[in-house]
Amino acid sequence: MKGNLRWKIVLIVFALIIIDYIDRGLINTALPVLKSEFHISSFEAGIIGNGFTFGYLIMNPLVGYFLDKYGPKRVFSRFAIFWGAVQAINVFAFSAFYFIATRVLLGIGEAVGFPGVTKIVANWLRKDEKARGGTISDSGVNLGIVFGSLFMLGLFAIIPTKELAWRLGFLISGLLAIILAIILGRLLYDLPEQHPKISKEELDYILSGRENVNTKAKLPLSYWLRSKNYWGYMQGLGAQAGIFFGLFTWLPLYLFYARHLSLAFTLEYTALIWSFGFVGELVGGYVVDKLIKRNPNLGFKVGFAVSSLSVTIGLAAATLVSSPIEAVEILMITFFFLRWSGIQWAAPSFLVTPELAGQFGGHIGFWETLWGIVIPIVFGATVQVTKAYLLGMEILIGIGLIYFIGTVLVTSYRQIKVS
Repeated sequence: MKGNLRWKIVLIVFALIIIDYIDRGLINTALPVLKSEFHISSFEAGIIGNGFTFGYLIMNPLVGYFLDKYGPKRVFSRFAIFWGAVQAINVFAFSAFYFIATRVLLGIGEAVGFPGVTKIVANWLRKDEKARGGTISDSGVNLGIVFGSLFMLGLFAIIPTKELAWRLGFLISGLLAIILAIILGRLLYDLPEQHPKISKEELDYILSGRENVNTKAKLPLSYWLRSKNYWGYMQGLGAQAGIFFGLFTWLPLYLFYARHLSLAFTLEYTALIWSFGFVGELVGGYVVDKLIKRNPNLGFKVGFAVSSLSVTIGLAAATLVSSPIEAVEILMITFFFLRWSGIQWAAPSFLVTPELAGQFGGHIGFWETLWGIVIPIVFGATVQVTKAYLLGMEILIGIGLIYFIGTVLVTSYRQIKVS
């Protein structure tokens, strides 16, 4: 028996990513109640809904350096405890400004999530396991979106006082993040060879298929900026994040207003679509790991080509059909393949050395957040001007081509040379 300590760690991270997206989704579900209770304007509601992205953008480049310098054991667990505490103190919220402040702080804490995944995957998994490790962790996004909405809706249905319901929702999700962060801090060590409880068989198995991790390094920004691989990968994934956040923000409204589904069907179909994304992400990680065994460069290119071309073709097809049910069915298939994008957290292990994985993951987070802020705003502006959703969907289709060009045509999944 090789042991499964590394997969226990991956599953704890997976659970934390679920809580991460539950925390993000709760505010959007509760906003209709909060707007009335605190007299929040539409402008303030928009800032509250996306407030975490501003903290995310600020902290992402920094948290990557912290992960490389101090290690994921201390950094990931402490940042997660911080974000859980910030979420929990929303139980005391009393104004729109309070929510804006806590949402920015939440983003600062949650910025550790995916750079942390990158670092743990680089340090703990063999080359032929990294795609699965990345997609398992990242697939928590899909479940978090589904569970977050259902959790708050359930509290509203069970607890008669809506003010108590949303406050309890924030408190429970924050405490769950803190508990999981403490468990991760106790279970995780920066490297498997440092862990006192790992079996010799599992350690030998990991080290036989993993790069050596020798020194902690900091790479000057100029090195990244001179690399074609850096620009191709970052902008390709930035485009992917623009599509993701565009759909995260606008898909329910698209189904409700453009496809004229009832509110109940909109919520059910949104959950179903994201559930297909969850299954697709796990399948994609397994398939790409098999391909990486033969040729890492080919494996990642195939995985990203499937993801990028599927979202481009799928969104185009969804806009062409007249039946709302057919549109939902197409979107289910589209999300199944779109979420193969979770391999993005495994690819850094092939583009940079493990000592630089945290920094590289921080750069990914920065570019993805930047695109993720801009694209939903652009989508919303097209809806405001045209009073329809077609142009916004067409913009996402075009961005899908940028995703393909950056991750498939420009990037070669070979290590960036460092002097």
